[in-house]
Amino acid sequence: MSDSKTKTFIRRVGRGAVLGFTATAAIAALGAVPAQAQTGTAVGARGWSCDTGRMCMYEDASYTGSKYVNWKPTGTNQKHQIDGWNGDNEITSLINNTRYNIRVYDNDDYSGQSICVVPNHSINNLKEWWIFNDKAESAKTVARC
Repeated sequence: MSDSKTKTFIRRVGRGAVLGFTATAAIAALGAVPAQAQTGTAVGARGWSCDTGRMCMYEDASYTGSKYVNWKPTGTNQKHQIDGWNGDNEITSLINNTRYNIRVYDNDDYSGQSICVVPNHSINNLKEWWIFNDKAESAKTVARC
């Protein structure tokens, strides 16, 4: 290989290495957000599909999979059964995009163990935080958590 071809080759390899390093660093930086920062924090403009005023519950972690619950409570002591073959005992993540405290129960008819989610908060993975994964069967709005 001639000197000019060698220099051109080295410049191209160097440029590619710099671009590759930059892309890798950007991906690593984005992935460095701790799971706790996504869980139990106020729901903002994150791009998940849960409209204002709704409680949304998803099949999988990180608000993915089927959205089994898309409930719009209108006051305190409103109740919601997670019905059907799909959804009942299949909830892994949820978003409370309402102005109400919502208690989620592991049995039908608002009984059994429960967790309470304050307004404008989310839980990325019920398994990690309350060992409540795939157990939700009913929910209701409550005055206090």
